[in-house]
Amino acid sequence: MSIAPLAIICYLFSALGLLLSLFNKRTLNLLSLTTIGVVGLLLHIVFVGLHYHLNDEHAYSLVLATNVISVTVTLISAMFAIYTRNYFALPVNLIFSAGVLFISLFIPVEKANFAAWTFEMLAHISLSVISYAILLIATLLAMQYSLIASRLKHHDLSVLSLPMPSLDAIERQIFTLLKVGLSVLTVSIITGFVFLENFIGSGQAHKVVLTLLAWFCFMGVLIGHMKLGWRGKRILVISLTGSVLLTLGYFGSRLVKEFILQ
Repeated sequence: MSIAPLAIICYLFSALGLLLSLFNKRTLNLLSLTTIGVVGLLLHIVFVGLHYHLNDEHAYSLVLATNVISVTVTLISAMFAIYTRNYFALPVNLIFSAGVLFISLFIPVEKANFAAWTFEMLAHISLSVISYAILLIATLLAMQYSLIASRLKHHDLSVLSLPMPSLDAIERQIFTLLKVGLSVLTVSIITGFVFLENFIGSGQAHKVVLTLLAWFCFMGVLIGHMKLGWRGKRILVISLTGSVLLTLGYFGSRLVKEFILQ
């Protein structure tokens, strides 16, 4: 299928151009490069629709879930980049989506073993994916903040000429995303407990525990910033910890079950 290779090319071309613009002061049009990445995203969505049997109640698998999550993260990242003109997180997500799409070409579609989704479960999963995307972007921006702050601390003023917002603007973006992402994650957790039977049982207990630990990490970041003035590396470390916990909760057990134990 030629759609996937073309999407990968668009992803990588866009990511490379954005990285060159962000770190080598090349005079490339960031919006045009982002548009190429969005074309790759649209092709990726078409690939998922054609490649996987989405009308089959047993179509769910780790590979499909990873594609859906990567598409969602990239979509939100592209919208955020265009709206705020902060493109730092976008090339990372474009490269990740290209990698997911490339790997998907070599994994059989038959790796699927999940029952049909109810409306409540679909709502819970959708909220979980959206919150994961938003919080991951916030973590990437925390990396951006630490990178710029470190270079300024070492008197590298060349960073000021790069097409990036000021530290104050990046900090505001980080905590806006954290507040929104944490709110969506909270609703996701509540819907899981309220609408899904045996939410903690059926081998899901570790996911609930990891998600709650991640929730406490991100809540701790917000409280620490507002009450104690936390910023910089401390924010990055705790946010990164929360993102890792969410990733393990969403992917860990299914990765072991579908690939390692087979």
